Amino acid sequence: MLKKPPSVRDNNGALQVRLRLDGRDHFINRLGRFDDPVAQARGQAICAEIWRDAQQGDLDLSLNRYRPLVEDRDQDLLDSLRSLAEEKRQARVTHAYRAVKRFGLPIRTSAEFARFLVWMKKEGLAASTQSTILSTIRSVQPGNKALRLVQVKVPARSVQEEVLSREEIKSVLDDLRSNEQWFYPCFALWLSTGLRNAEVIGLTWDCVRLDEGELLISKTLRRDGTATHQRLWSGTKTGKARVVPLSQQVVGVLKQHRKTMQCLGLNTKDGLVFVTPRTHGHLYDSGLEKVWKRSQRRVGLTPRRLYAQRHSFLSHALALGNSPADLAAVAGHRTEELLRTYAKPTGRVKVPTW
Repeated sequence: MLKKPPSVRDNNGALQVRLRLDGRDHFINRLGRFDDPVAQARGQAICAEIWRDAQQGDLDLSLNRYRPLVEDRDQDLLDSLRSLAEEKRQARVTHAYRAVKRFGLPIRTSAEFARFLVWMKKEGLAASTQSTILSTIRSVQPGNKALRLVQVKVPARSVQEEVLSREEIKSVLDDLRSNEQWFYPCFALWLSTGLRNAEVIGLTWDCVRLDEGELLISKTLRRDGTATHQRLWSGTKTGKARVVPLSQQVVGVLKQHRKTMQCLGLNTKDGLVFVTPRTHGHLYDSGLEKVWKRSQRRVGLTPRRLYAQRHSFLSHALALGNSPADLAAVAGHRTEELLRTYAKPTGRVKVPTW
């Protein structure tokens, strides 16, 4: 792969290392001025290290191990993560970038990755979060051999803990109706449709067909990964619109909710269906999660995460005998993914009789 030793070269007064790997030229920059003897020595040392590793079969194909640090940081990794965060605007990527930046030390070798894992544990990051951060780093450094050897064991979730029983759902909804009247319509619809968070938050009245008893899910208000409470209009996760049926009970709840909003002078034509009680702006996950968990505690339940509403609806709908293909269309999933992710115990076993 590397047929001849790399060499230093002049790049308009700046010194860089050039090597030809698999028929392509690669360059390592930020070494200093070409006329600086210290930079020349640094470049020659990097060339020797690359050639030695290539001969021993231990060459880091990503070349990250050989790039110079900037203020003791791996600037190339930080630049790659920042670019990815700006492009994707996803919370997980932004979090990975901020974690690596806060760590403030190079992350290249196996020993450095081990040190990074110890630091993340001390920071109180869950195993699933650590795994996500490593996965994000892996996406911008696919050739990093040391990273491929790093694994974080994520404890498996109990399949039961994501699903509320029928009695638990009724008790939570009763509590919300009594103690969280503003949010009750939102959770009543959520537990009866299994919508994704961004679909509930971005639901507008022009997509609510009360006469037909259905919703048209064609857009979402997804989180802007660079700002916690900001949201951006986007399409659905699959890029396709879908129709979600409503029960008559939920239709009644939405009709009453619309009357309440009309009395407050809010837009019930094409505005948001669910808004915050004070500013009447869009809802956000952390606020909804506080209401959701607060209600579960009041009725004596161990609080489940917000996404448990989707798990609960789809698991119960499957247990009632609905066609997996029909439910997959309603949920915006492939049938096999629906069965793998949401087919969980609900206690609704139909025992055959002979």
